[in-house]
Amino acid sequence: MLKAYKYRIYPNMEQKELMEKHFGCTRKVYNIFLDYRQKEYAKGNKINYLTTQKELTNLKKQEEFSYLKECSSQSLQMALRDLDNAFANFFRKTGRYPRFKSKKDNHHSFTVPQNIVVGDKKLIFPKFLSGVRIKLHREIPKNTELKRVTISRVQDRYFASILVDDLQEKPKPIKAKKAIGLDMGIENFIISSDGVKFENKRYFDKSSKTLAKLQRRLSKKKKGSNNRLKAIAKVQKLHTKISNQRSDYLHKISHEIINHNDIICVESLNVKGMIRNKKLAKHIGDVSWGKFIEQLAYKAEWNGKTLIKIDKWFPSSQLCCVCGSNTGKKPLHIRKFDCPECGTKKIDRDVNAAINIRNYGLGQIDDRYTAGTVGIQACGVSSSGTMSLDVVSYDILKQEAQRSLAVG
Repeated sequence: MLKAYKYRIYPNMEQKELMEKHFGCTRKVYNIFLDYRQKEYAKGNKINYLTTQKELTNLKKQEEFSYLKECSSQSLQMALRDLDNAFANFFRKTGRYPRFKSKKDNHHSFTVPQNIVVGDKKLIFPKFLSGVRIKLHREIPKNTELKRVTISRVQDRYFASILVDDLQEKPKPIKAKKAIGLDMGIENFIISSDGVKFENKRYFDKSSKTLAKLQRRLSKKKKGSNNRLKAIAKVQKLHTKISNQRSDYLHKISHEIINHNDIICVESLNVKGMIRNKKLAKHIGDVSWGKFIEQLAYKAEWNGKTLIKIDKWFPSSQLCCVCGSNTGKKPLHIRKFDCPECGTKKIDRDVNAAINIRNYGLGQIDDRYTAGTVGIQACGVSSSGTMSLDVVSYDILKQEAQRSLAVG
């Protein structure tokens, strides 16, 4: 299995200059061939990675671009590979159209695909044969194969992300003992079918006043001046701090959920549609649901757990978790769920939705996972909680959901 380990590195001044050349040259190659591919596509010509690789060889022979020879040829080729992958993702509709890179971007990187050595406190790779000082805060497991390293800079900090193959087969799905459904929210970040609510830390909101102050100072600086560059660096540093806080919190939650559950059912949110609501757009961007689900996905794979993504149009908040009846849409200020069909009253609205997500997700997988196998209740805080209600029929829930999806 492939795993990545990220470390802080401490290049000396000479190494920093060479890294900056690599950042600039790989960015230049990426932009040149993005423009090249756009023009060729406009003519109706098909372009692939091999085509651009040949053109890169010709480009380096030109006097105007002779400086490209100062950088690792492998890194320049990886820039072409990244561009090719970006177009492939766009054509598969799993990514947006590739955009030109700017030297003003907050994040800069280049990749080296081979000839990597992690020594005693030093990282060695092509063009950096004397070794770059690295802080190994956790060891790379022995008997692993180093696949590639990506060197990056965020503000004035440099990092190395080392991709390794542990030469182990992907774990087989374990026998499920516990399943959970997760409802995404804004008031609370995650609400589980067990009734557990994970707080929305609102890191961006907490730093918004400081950020606004820094941005006002930035707006008053003369363009091109050193003071403006310093002001930009301060804004970027705060954005990085917010991002790091958010990422750390997501890792802690995803780790806890994966460790304590065997099947995790989540909703596939229509984020693009949701951010059209101007009142909620900023808050939706702050919670990072997409990044959280990505973390759940690869951690589930590492641990032999099962992640199930249900249809984004599934009306989880409209269905009763006891009888499966569709009670229709409700205003957001109504936080308790009442069912006129079966008489169920005052269930937490988000917990009800999480239980529906869990039950519907379990109905999508094979017979190994049944209500009896994983000890699921239709509705309630947990299998050991105070509520004890009958298990809802997956067939009923599916029928109600399909009717709602068909109407919607």
